[in-house]
Amino acid sequence: MSLRDKTLEELEEMEAELSDQEAESGFANYSMKIDIYKEMVRKLELLIRQRNKEYEDILEYVKRKLVFYLIHYGTYLKTEYQKDDHLAASCLNNVLRYDRTNPIAPYRLGFLSYKNREYAEAIQFFQKALENDKYYPNHNYKLNGQQQLNAHLYLTNSALRVANQAYENMKQLPDLSDVPKQEFSPLIENILINEQYLQRHAFYLVDETSKTTCSKADCENLVDRPPLDTLLLYFNDRDILMVFEEKMITLSYNQGIMIRHFLLKSSEERPATRASFTSDIEENSYVQNVNRFRNKLREYGFPPIIQNKRYNNETAYYYNGAYPYKIMYRVDDEIEYA
Repeated sequence: MSLRDKTLEELEEMEAELSDQEAESGFANYSMKIDIYKEMVRKLELLIRQRNKEYEDILEYVKRKLVFYLIHYGTYLKTEYQKDDHLAASCLNNVLRYDRTNPIAPYRLGFLSYKNREYAEAIQFFQKALENDKYYPNHNYKLNGQQQLNAHLYLTNSALRVANQAYENMKQLPDLSDVPKQEFSPLIENILINEQYLQRHAFYLVDETSKTTCSKADCENLVDRPPLDTLLLYFNDRDILMVFEEKMITLSYNQGIMIRHFLLKSSEERPATRASFTSDIEENSYVQNVNRFRNKLREYGFPPIIQNKRYNNETAYYYNGAYPYKIMYRVDDEIEYA
């Protein structure tokens, strides 16, 4: 039976069963969850069109979950461990279908277009991102200061590249006797200056006391020559790596987000409960996920760094502060996390 043939109640049961399966196996089925939420939205919209207004709040709730999954997990639909730009673009376009004024979705689409040298499309996306950002009510999906600056630089460079290409095409026309000569070398120089800035500030580098920007080359150098007794967490352009001296492991997206939260936001006084990540997960599933991650670290020879305690009548976890850490992730990937 297809999802279309199922009732809302059956879809809710499927979602719950899927979460239980994920907790047991340790592998997330992002694609199926997104498909379930899409079908729930379709059914709820149909009910509302039939004047069942009592479903409006439920629809908004399901849409929020769908948008969350599309934004956070869209790049990992094929595998938990590697990004896929094509799937990312598809999911981000879907975000704009369900949340048309979202600013982070067109911003990321603009970045992907620019990366693929599709400059005319990049212009439209960055303009939309900046316009949406002015009035969007949800702080979680608004652009931060660095992203706003980057959006303007990407937009400027995209427009300059389109103008330069138009001029190059015009030079191929048969009769240019009456066309004024243009000097584009200063514009090309501006493009290079902007791109050098974007490359130098492409990644955030976060430690216990500071948050700065750096280049991808700086991140790669750190990973290749890790500092002594220092944990490194690197969200690169393909996967997520955790490094400690000579030891390196590849993390799933959920594991990467989990350890980043533990490092940045947890302490013995304020450990992370399941609510730190999502209210939808059961306590037992949360415990299983964290224990599975701790076991993985132990198997690869990493020192014990995650401790647990009871907090607000729940099992909670925190980073024990045993080692300094450095976290590296792309400026263009950041979303304000609670």
